Amino acid sequence: MILAFFVPRRGSLKVMGALIQAALDRRHEVVLLWHPAEAKPGERIVPKDLESWPGARAIAFDPRAPLPPILAAQGAQALVATSLYSTFKALGRTADLPALGRAGVRTFSIDYVLDTVTSSPEGYRAVDVTFYTSEYQRRLHWRVQAEGFARVGAPDELARRSAVCGSPMLDQLAVVDRAAVRKRYGLDDGRPVVVFMSLKMGVPDPWRRLVWGREWRGLRAMRAALTGHAEWVPTILRTHGYRDLMDALARFCARHGAALVVKSRRKNYDPSFLSRYADVFLTDETVYPYTSMELIAIANLCVHFQSGAVIEAAFAGVPSLSVIVSQTHLHAYPGHDEIYGLAPESLQNYGGVVWPVRPEEAIARLERASLADFGIDRAARAGYVRRFLEFDDTASSDRVLDVIERAVRG
Repeated sequence: MILAFFVPRRGSLKVMGALIQAALDRRHEVVLLWHPAEAKPGERIVPKDLESWPGARAIAFDPRAPLPPILAAQGAQALVATSLYSTFKALGRTADLPALGRAGVRTFSIDYVLDTVTSSPEGYRAVDVTFYTSEYQRRLHWRVQAEGFARVGAPDELARRSAVCGSPMLDQLAVVDRAAVRKRYGLDDGRPVVVFMSLKMGVPDPWRRLVWGREWRGLRAMRAALTGHAEWVPTILRTHGYRDLMDALARFCARHGAALVVKSRRKNYDPSFLSRYADVFLTDETVYPYTSMELIAIANLCVHFQSGAVIEAAFAGVPSLSVIVSQTHLHAYPGHDEIYGLAPESLQNYGGVVWPVRPEEAIARLERASLADFGIDRAARAGYVRRFLEFDDTASSDRVLDVIERAVRG
């Protein structure tokens, strides 16, 4: 089978890297359609990124160009992409999808963690199979967009156009060389590691800009008062916001002889002081295995801001603190309450796996807790994985390929 992967951004390689490798391992011909001029910060692919898959054919292209002729020239029988329908819609290329179907090219969509819940139900009409990490994720998508799915078809039709296979992204845990990662970043064997995933500051959220922003606190307090957020003024004036959390985390690490590894992304627009707290400060250095997974694999604790890192940490058996921050820019996000909510046994609040804490609570807890206090509960982790990830193995790429192969064979 000739299998094409649409990878316009580095993030696509993160999600599908293990799937690409699994396809090569099965001796399929693999074509990587990559974009050399992506403008989003930190997302531009360079040829070196593609060297992880030497057996694949890398074809540089403009994603705005018609895709059917490119795939026909490669003899592709299947196309896999992250958020396939949404991506093609954003590019103005949805007309390519029925053309691909007529040409006998089967199409498949896969996503990062729970991002599938944001995709339009119309994608079910245009894409042959939409993959989900878990039955929980699939049912959540069907529920939060029930009106649109009712127009698409009956439940048996929705089931036929979708498949639950786990997360191929998480398969990369199996290929992390922990000793090599520690050596690369100068981390001694046996030294505890706390991984801190920095907060996205470049988003349209007033709390982040005014309470944790970069400007002088007097100016931020004045702006808060003038924009209807007077209740934030005392916090702005009496605290140092983001810096206070980092102070507490640095003291926690020092007490336990732990290395503080700060993982950022270019789009996060970190405050300048953040790197000064870190024993190791880095962005997305690698794509296969991807940097965050390499760090989680050597971590004793992960601290993040209600991010997808909670999934990676739980899968790897690493406890996490989920720091609760304002998410007003995401309130319209389908499934917001399930993804960012604080109900017990939810994605960001699951005893023995992830503990949600507000910034002031996180500071207090870090001041008094020991590293051992954050030990993961194995039974709780098993329940978390069973609900949100479905499979507790690194074979999701194989399950996805099984579906693709059956579909192509017809």
